[in-house]
Amino acid sequence: MAAREVELRKISPASAFKVGLILGLIGLVIWLIAVTILYVGMDAAGVVDQVNSLIGGVGGEQAVGFGLAFMSALLMGAIGTILVAVLAPLTAVIYNLVADIMGGLRVTLDDKKK
Repeated sequence: MAAREVELRKISPASAFKVGLILGLIGLVIWLIAVTILYVGMDAAGVVDQVNSLIGGVGGEQAVGFGLAFMSALLMGAIGTILVAVLAPLTAVIYNLVADIMGGLRVTLDDKKK
């Protein structure tokens, strides 16, 4: 079969929002798993105890625990997910404006099976 060339002229902002939201949520889950693994590793190496003794040595009362680390990571990840979900449709709108002026992306489709 012959290859054919198509041009991507418009991206639906609603579709971009859905894809951005799903990718943001997947990224959030991966981020939380990574934070959990890092915390467990640092706790096993004794880093968490050293940080807590340092905080206690300067007069602090707040201890760094898994709950604090996980909730902080969850808050940062949620903010990142919201940003990705909001910026995806905005990017689609900007792409649509540029595609109207300059033309869309040209993609070559091939039916060959490898």
